[in-house]
Amino acid sequence: MLVEINKKLPSIRKKILKPFLVNCNPNAVTLIALAMAGAAGYMFYMNQVVWASVFVLLNGFFDILDGEIAKTYGKTTKLGDFLDHSLDRIADVFIFFGIALNPQVPLWIGTLTLLFILLVSYMGTQFQALTGKRLYGGIFGRSDRILFVSVFGFGTLFFEKSLYYGTLIILALSAVTFLQRFYLSYKAIKNS
Repeated sequence: MLVEINKKLPSIRKKILKPFLVNCNPNAVTLIALAMAGAAGYMFYMNQVVWASVFVLLNGFFDILDGEIAKTYGKTTKLGDFLDHSLDRIADVFIFFGIALNPQVPLWIGTLTLLFILLVSYMGTQFQALTGKRLYGGIFGRSDRILFVSVFGFGTLFFEKSLYYGTLIILALSAVTFLQRFYLSYKAIKNS
């Protein structure tokens, strides 16, 4: 969802990030994003859900910032792309493992959610292996997950079961996105 909005209105992202663009190593920013995800996962585990949500948003912010720095200052590299995508998966594990261990979410629901999130990402790279193009499509990508986790985490201030129901919604949307990407990959193989 957010990927499509970004494609149509990239100027919004650029305006938001402009004050934070610094000529530095974007891989260092990628590591900061990973540290924020680690903090978020720990806070979810400790049932400090609002703080966890703050760290999830910081993870998302630094994850966007590293790419923008790389593009703006001509520092895009294959190593940077590899680190960004690999550490994003580790960040997903940190965040959703913390949610799986949170007392508000049954372990099996958190674990299944994490599994589908990793499968969604896998289908993106599988598509790339088959076609040479990365697949970010589907109704629910990483940026959507970051936003939803944060909203549902902050929602616990008003509704105690917000994280539980939010995880169920993320699970359902991730399962649908996995099926969408699986189908697109299948079509790519069949039509090649």
